[in-house]
Order: sequence, then C-alpha cells, then structure tokens
Amino acid sequence: MSFSGRGRTITTMQKGLIVHTVVSNNRGEILIIQRSKKNDVLPEYWDIPGGTLEDGEDPSRGAMRETKEETGLDINNVRLFFQKSNVDTLKNKQFVTLVFHANSSEINITVNPEEHGAHAWIDPLNISAYKTVDYLSDCLRVYRELKTILNGRT
Repeated sequence: MSFSGRGRTITTMQKGLIVHTVVSNNRGEILIIQRSKKNDVLPEYWDIPGGTLEDGEDPSRGAMRETKEETGLDINNVRLFFQKSNVDTLKNKQFVTLVFHANSSEINITVNPEEHGAHAWIDPLNISAYKTVDYLSDCLRVYRELKTILNGRT
C-alpha cells in the first residue's frame, strides 16, 4: 500500500510476525531441528521450532501450536525472552521474531519429513557446531545469560 503526501509517495511496509520456542529438557539440553532439503528458505539449516503467527492468534499460543506441529511436543508455561526484527527489502516486509522458552519432560520427537530432516537435543554451548539460522546464536547467548542469572538467585 502506498500514499502520497507533501509531493512524495510513501510505501507502507507489510509486517510478518514469527514465533519460535527454545525447548529445554531436564538435562539442560535444547531442541534444534534441521530444515529439510526441500525448504525454500535456508534448506538444511538448523533452527528451533517456530513459524508464522496466524491472524488473531496470541503469540504464546502460536509458539505452542508451532512446537506441537513441528515436533509433536505439548508445551505450556511459555515465556517470552528474545525478539529480533529485520527488513526484507525485496519483499517490502518487516519481520518481527518473538522467541519463547519452555521446558519439556518429553524427549521423543516426531518431525514432519516434508519440513525437517533431523532433530537433536544439544548443549546450547555447542550451537556453533551447527549451520544455523542467523538469529539463533544471539538468541541462545541471551538464553544462557538469563539462565545464569536465574540459577544464581536463592
């Protein structure tokens, strides 16, 4: 959409809201999933469960839904801890990514092979051993910092 004002045309940018979840288990590992070879965006890169928020959907519920769809895990008590925004000038769209955290006692994962080729429970310190989406290293740095702060409380 565009509109004119003061002798110039201003094009408004579309918005996209994306939700992800860092799922941790009782051993302190996090779940990562590898995008399939068929994926149009960053095939074979590692990521955490997530996707596009549906119209009218609460972001925390969207994070739970996406985690269930992509891994089969039922999660709850999700907490927002990280956000990132980027602009895709080719699509004239701003993407806002919200990342939540949830614990899971379940470790058995079922991934949809059309969307994901593999999954792994890893120590977050070992994320550099994987080819990941761009936001994930910063996200996990914040996750580790918050975890250290919260573990230091008495």
